Amino acid sequence: MKARQVGIIDEKAIELLGLSLPAGTPILLGESNIKHMQESHPEDYQNYFDHLEDILAAPDYVNLNPRDNSIKYIKTIDKHVVIGVRVSTKGNAFARTIFTFEEWKFKQYADGGYLKAHTKKAQP
Repeated sequence: MKARQVGIIDEKAIELLGLSLPAGTPILLGESNIKHMQESHPEDYQNYFDHLEDILAAPDYVNLNPRDNSIKYIKTIDKHVVIGVRVSTKGNAFARTIFTFEEWKFKQYADGGYLKAHTKKAQP
């Protein structure tokens, strides 16, 4: 299966995170990404994979991991659901993982100023 587009990196996320990518950079999802999600976080995959495109389209928060420059798209559904997106050296962005933050971890990120509100309703 060829990777399919599941979202874009929008101008707001680029601005909030100080990224040097063009607005509209496609976020892709391939078989290996799905397999990783299923194996690494089976329960979160089962519960939230159907929301992946919605989370990427309208996250409550975004965060940039300084260690690997991956982008976290975070949306609160019944838990804080995170979609991790990694940009390859060729400039391709892939949805790589899905997991949930426990409330204490979310609060730690929010209190530390690591979450950037992507929507008006989001207030870390």
